Amino acid sequence: MSVLVVGASGFVGLALVEHLLARGDAVVAADIEAPPPRAARELPALPGRLLAVERLDVTDAEAYAALVARHRPRAIVHLAAMTPLGRVPPSLARRTAEVNVLGPLNAVVAAEALPGCFLVATSSGSVFGAAGFDAPVLDATIRPDPRTPYGVAKLAGERMSLLAAAEGGVPIAVVRLSSVFGRWERATPARPVASPLLRLTERALAGQRAVVADAGPRDFIYSVDVAAGLASLVDHAKPAAQPLHLAPGIVWSLADWCAGLARHVPGFTWKLDRADPEGESASNGRAPMETEALAALTGFRANFDMERAMEDDLAWRRAASD
Repeated sequence: MSVLVVGASGFVGLALVEHLLARGDAVVAADIEAPPPRAARELPALPGRLLAVERLDVTDAEAYAALVARHRPRAIVHLAAMTPLGRVPPSLARRTAEVNVLGPLNAVVAAEALPGCFLVATSSGSVFGAAGFDAPVLDATIRPDPRTPYGVAKLAGERMSLLAAAEGGVPIAVVRLSSVFGRWERATPARPVASPLLRLTERALAGQRAVVADAGPRDFIYSVDVAAGLASLVDHAKPAAQPLHLAPGIVWSLADWCAGLARHVPGFTWKLDRADPEGESASNGRAPMETEALAALTGFRANFDMERAMEDDLAWRRAASD
């Protein structure tokens, strides 16, 4: 039986589809956007079976249910999200709520009609908001306090999903992702601003100097690790009553990343200037998220430290220009 990946044209979705196909799984990929050309070329050549690439607006409950009924997957991984940054006018806030709350709720409704279908719904460390600064590690004892439309919507989406799944008898695991970067990352309509790590990498590869405005540590996690962590949830199919965390268990900074880029990209230069308003920033000093609950459930732990992630990401990006 197949795995349905919803939000499969986003960079985390593409990393998961790649991971599943590379190990031989059957996959159905669904998204409101078409996959990028590189994915359309490379993913079908992997050992698994890409059964279908479907267009889906996750706010359309009937279309979501019909898609699940048609393909009858053994598991659904719901990744689709709107990630607005900066100023969020009312119309964008409404769309953010529709996608991030109704989307996973529609996944629960669709899965309810297919007994035994396991649902993985992704959330974000952004739900912690102001509470993310009050503890050395963010675990189940920390009560979320989101202050942005994105964080509020993600928190509402995870809570509604868990409540609805419990009522409908749908086996579900909600998993909050830490700060993801890496393979397949690019700016998209749903995620218009890429990670500062990608922006720094692109400057390095383009021969441009970079400025970093903060050197605070952050629990950045490589997209390949995120894909493996999500796959571990699919494989074990163990429901979780509370949100889990998919995080690396280590921290490092944008300054660390730039120092690494300088070792791997000849001629790249950078400086740390906290007063430069144009400098790259990791936005805030949110505490790292705990990793033990997911490890206890599935045995998963992240494999990529910063150096290994950088080497893999640079090789992957350079291959695109070969």
